[in-house]
Amino acid sequence: MDLGQRDILLRFAYLLEKYKISYLLTGSFAVAFYGYPRATHDIDFVIEAGEKDILLFDGMFSELDSSYIVDKYQIRQAIAKSTAFNILHPQSSIKTDFWLSPSGEFKRKFQRKREILVDRQKVSLISPEDLILNKLLWCKDIKSERHMRDCAGIWKVQKGNLDINYIKDWAKKLRVEELLEEIKVMDY
Repeated sequence: MDLGQRDILLRFAYLLEKYKISYLLTGSFAVAFYGYPRATHDIDFVIEAGEKDILLFDGMFSELDSSYIVDKYQIRQAIAKSTAFNILHPQSSIKTDFWLSPSGEFKRKFQRKREILVDRQKVSLISPEDLILNKLLWCKDIKSERHMRDCAGIWKVQKGNLDINYIKDWAKKLRVEELLEEIKVMDY
């Protein structure tokens, strides 16, 4: 069976829900939902997990068929160090990244999540405000034209629906106010 991005996204969303692992869909799928779509071959989830959850992940990923490459050692290391791990589906060339988020930061984002239905499957989506802030934070270290354009697109499409005060307050706390001002005036 040929799997596409949507199939793989829904499989992981289903498993994350089943195993009660808090997650947010982010990255290019969230950008396409809130702003302008762009081509990508990966799926990004932000998850909240600690070492107590390693057995949950073992169970969750054991439900995947052999067409996925799952490196349990990489997963354990990522959870122990609060970094990221990925799972590859070589037949489709789709990589799914799981980014571990610090607990307090995740709770704030999780409270602001949006729940959407994709083919009758519930998917937890990062809020547009937190998506903009995440991308600006990444650009603080290494300015990426792609991330800046993503932010500008979300700003343009969602402007009337955004919690501007929330974005401004957090942009100040994260020290990305100048980048925020840049995306406000960018032409998409």
